Amino acid sequence: MKISGICGSLRKNSWNNILLKIVLNKIAKNKKINTEIINVSNFPLYNADIESIKTPEDVIQAKSKIQKSDLIIFSSPAYNGSYSGVMKNIVDWLSRSPQVLPDKNALVIGCTPGMSGTLLGYTHLNQLLFGLGVNVLSQPRILVSSINKKLDTDGNLIDEDLELLIEKSIETILDKITI
Repeated sequence: MKISGICGSLRKNSWNNILLKIVLNKIAKNKKINTEIINVSNFPLYNADIESIKTPEDVIQAKSKIQKSDLIIFSSPAYNGSYSGVMKNIVDWLSRSPQVLPDKNALVIGCTPGMSGTLLGYTHLNQLLFGLGVNVLSQPRILVSSINKKLDTDGNLIDEDLELLIEKSIETILDKITI
């Protein structure tokens, strides 16, 4: 089994990238499942003119990795009540031919240092992926508010409730996906 992650933030010390790493590392360590974060930081803004000349190599590589994955975890910050523009750009590229998203299992997670969490962004991204034929898991929900209070300065998880939520969520995820 292989589980891949995609982060919708390009910030160097992105909270969402840290959360994604925590989840994937727990899966790899506890369940001995192959995990990886797919690097999407060099995706250009989607442009049909670029695509008509040649699909960028980073996009081709990401699509190949997604094709080989049993589950994709999308981690996105909330910007202005929705998912990030970076995430939209990623999905735009991944939805182009050859299509790799239809029938893929996916989970949307997210975090924010604010109190409102990422529920609206989560809902919008779920709708987008569902519309593309992705099998989006509606549960569990790893949507974290005040993430800055749940990690130490090195990005290690220090919140026991969040740790328990992640561990229970991993069990649920693995029970739900069929290979």
